Amino acid sequence: MARNLFFFLLGVFSGLWFIWPQITTIKGWKCAKDIVASSEEELTDIESVIESLPNKIKLGLAISPKTILKRQDLNRLDKLKIVGDTCFR
Repeated sequence: MARNLFFFLLGVFSGLWFIWPQITTIKGWKCAKDIVASSEEELTDIESVIESLPNKIKLGLAISPKTILKRQDLNRLDKLKIVGDTCFR
């Protein structure tokens, strides 16, 4: 049982690492944390808009044209893919 669980977790981790190589770095996780934190806060003044601009540019470049053309609300899996592609590639 423990051996099967070990191999399953090893397969999941190696698959994620193969797709998103920077998932093991602190820089990637800091980027993901910043994006999540900036998406939840309200931008009230021009300084906060300017501070969050690099993250917004990264997110804009990570979104596929198909998603932009659909113009529908994104589900959780789509959001995870966008943040993963933005920060961990």
